[in-house]
Amino acid sequence: MRPLRSLRSRRGVVLVAVLWTIALLSALAMAASASLRSFAGLLAVDRDRVQAEALIAAGIEAGADLLIKYRGRPLLPIETRFSLRNGEGRVRISDELGRIDINKAPVETLASLLAGLGAPDAEAAALAISRQRDSAEATAPKVAQKPESSERRHLDQSFTNVDQLAQIPGVPAEYARLVAPYVTVFGEETVNAATAPAETLRLLPQMTLSRVERLLEARAERSLEAADYERILGPAARYVKPADHSVARLEIAVALADGFASEAEAIIVTLPKDSEPYRVLAFRQSPRASAYAGGFSEAR
Repeated sequence: MRPLRSLRSRRGVVLVAVLWTIALLSALAMAASASLRSFAGLLAVDRDRVQAEALIAAGIEAGADLLIKYRGRPLLPIETRFSLRNGEGRVRISDELGRIDINKAPVETLASLLAGLGAPDAEAAALAISRQRDSAEATAPKVAQKPESSERRHLDQSFTNVDQLAQIPGVPAEYARLVAPYVTVFGEETVNAATAPAETLRLLPQMTLSRVERLLEARAERSLEAADYERILGPAARYVKPADHSVARLEIAVALADGFASEAEAIIVTLPKDSEPYRVLAFRQSPRASAYAGGFSEAR
């Protein structure tokens, strides 16, 4: 009887070991399955991002094509749509020179901008911005060299983006957000009178609502000369000037067939006698999974 009990005991141990082995293998299989599902999900996200980036690149090309076609004419806001096999997108293009340049605009323009937006200490903030620019120029190395291209000059400027206004002592941090829709770091001392929107024009010094309305009406009727701007705007004409070239802001929104969407913003310029058809001065992409939920609006 003792050998029989010993045999049954060994069988029980083996059975328990087998059951534990099966349980362990099941757990490993479940973990592997979960890992594979997670890995597959990551691959799908990476695939969507790559395809979205390809669509955004196509959007930049579409915007550059519009900019080249508008060469010699005022680049007024326009929208176009495009589609590829893996998705579609839209590009809204506007003239960056129709904004106020925080690197080059005179102090009175900066003060008028801030005051027009309701800043209580507009003049003090404008002076602080001006001092920051002067300080940056004074500390920059002075090296004699050949005239630089527009692209190179943009790299050497005091401010490289509008957000840097929040870092200036004496300028409240919220001012950067407040002025963002109206300013640039890729413009000129004056605003492009042929393309600047009414919202920007009204923020310039000595500008009145009636002057802005007359200018918009005249622009819609015909191409204006420098004398026309002086006649229409009076003393405010010193803060605007028709530009002989365009720097374009591209606002790009794309969506894949599976609903993944992304947005990007680019600043591009075309230069005379350049080896490249256009140059990208700035680029920023921000993925948004729900951007395409309602579809694209019709192109304007």
